[in-house]
Amino acid sequence: MVNPHLPQPATLRCLQIMVEPDVVTIAVESLATYGVCPLCARRSVRQHSRYTRRLGDLPWQGRSVRLLLLSHKFFCDVPSCSRRIFTERLPDVTRSYARNTDRLTDTFASIAFVCGGEAGSRLAQRLGMTVSADTLLRTIRRTRIPVASTFRILGVDDWAMRKGLRYGTLICDHEQHRPIDLLDDREPETLAAWLHEHPEVEVITRDRAHCYAKGASAGAPQAMQVADRFHLMQNLRQAMVRMLDHRHPQLKLAMRDAVGRDPPTKPCDAEIPMGSRTNPLPRRPTHRDVRRNRRLEKYEQVMELHHKGMSNRMIARQLDINRATVGRYIRTGEFPERASRKYASKTDRFADHLERRWQEGCHNAAQLFRELETIGFKGSYCSVRRCVAHWDRSNGSSTTVRLPNVQPPSVRRSACLLLKNPSDMDNQDRAFTEALLERCSEIHAATQLAREFAAMVRDEGGGTLNSWIQRAWHPAVPREIRTFATGLKSDFDAVNAGLTTAWSNGLLEGQVNRLKLIKRQMYGRANFDLLRKRVLYAG
Repeated sequence: MVNPHLPQPATLRCLQIMVEPDVVTIAVESLATYGVCPLCARRSVRQHSRYTRRLGDLPWQGRSVRLLLLSHKFFCDVPSCSRRIFTERLPDVTRSYARNTDRLTDTFASIAFVCGGEAGSRLAQRLGMTVSADTLLRTIRRTRIPVASTFRILGVDDWAMRKGLRYGTLICDHEQHRPIDLLDDREPETLAAWLHEHPEVEVITRDRAHCYAKGASAGAPQAMQVADRFHLMQNLRQAMVRMLDHRHPQLKLAMRDAVGRDPPTKPCDAEIPMGSRTNPLPRRPTHRDVRRNRRLEKYEQVMELHHKGMSNRMIARQLDINRATVGRYIRTGEFPERASRKYASKTDRFADHLERRWQEGCHNAAQLFRELETIGFKGSYCSVRRCVAHWDRSNGSSTTVRLPNVQPPSVRRSACLLLKNPSDMDNQDRAFTEALLERCSEIHAATQLAREFAAMVRDEGGGTLNSWIQRAWHPAVPREIRTFATGLKSDFDAVNAGLTTAWSNGLLEGQVNRLKLIKRQMYGRANFDLLRKRVLYAG
């Protein structure tokens, strides 16, 4: 609200404009006939003197603008006031002791919040405003970000200052759809202390992290906690991955059943002709072979140390690998092969023609390429050569047997396929999942429960959560699913609220993504207080 006792910008009068090649100087004076003492707020009409203030202003046509403001000084005639002489205030023009106008300062603040220090300084220089990076950072620190004082629906999530080493906490208001605070750690005590200052909180959405569950319970016992549905599905997928981690033989057998043939001698697509060479030339090792041999050597070292009785933590430290990798190697029981990716090629549409001509005895890649060009092939000769490079040449017989790739999908992809709706799969994936469920009763039981839980998440069926947990504790269910059900039971109220209410942590995920962008713009130069200010301003 504007104070009627203070002079307004309309009381300024332009005295002179001096245009130079790099700067425009404008001389102005105040026409106010009185001043208001900043201490006692009393008017004074008795002038003491005048002096000139030099202020920076917004640029004009790429040139810097400098204001020469002729200000007045007044006497304060109130006996009880300690200020005898004061300078008139122009609140909508500039502040006391400032070197720039308010509109230029606001422009610097906007540039600093969006671009940061160094980048903002370069942008301001191009726009005709000379300012250093340090000044922009000081502007951010001086700017006050208005935030509401009361909140009802909150969401908390973590973000990484340095991934794997240091984390912070982001707090957002679901009703305002904006971040309201940033904490420099994710300890339960820090969150509880923040919530103690806001007893009006009614709902808190969070992920499944124990630190936030404990902090929310201690700081806001009156609030309803809501576990995020996305993280519930993520926990379920992780349980399915752990279950399949030591069932690689079942995956391979299920893939063999799906293709309906015996497994080939090597896990890649190959043409095995009748009467082919018994001693083919050795193949040159590829980068993939080198990486596989390196992983195989590491796997053998892990198993050797495990058989000696060494703990997983000690094995990880000695071999300089992640402890989760050590646990996965030990649970699997055999060396886990990596699933090969399926790359689309322009030769796929002409595979039938290539196989027919290969069986007829045409083993020249250049000739095959010329033939494909006549029927509309737009690819290169190298793609044709790569396609037929591993096809063996038949000695006197053109009859060949094509053995498909029987390598099963990776454990992660297999877990996703088991949770997927069969109607959304292609024929190969559907055949693989059906064969896997028929072959292993434990996987079948776990998949049935997992799909029921996924249906509860989609249809908000929290009323059946308790019965689902009871069925998941059956001894015939794999241990990983039972452990997942036990975790749900320990956090039952929050999980049930997540399945039955409309609140989720989706807003937090988007805000964390924005926070990462701002953090990477700062190149690690600025401190936490600057990051907090920029995140709150961007929200």
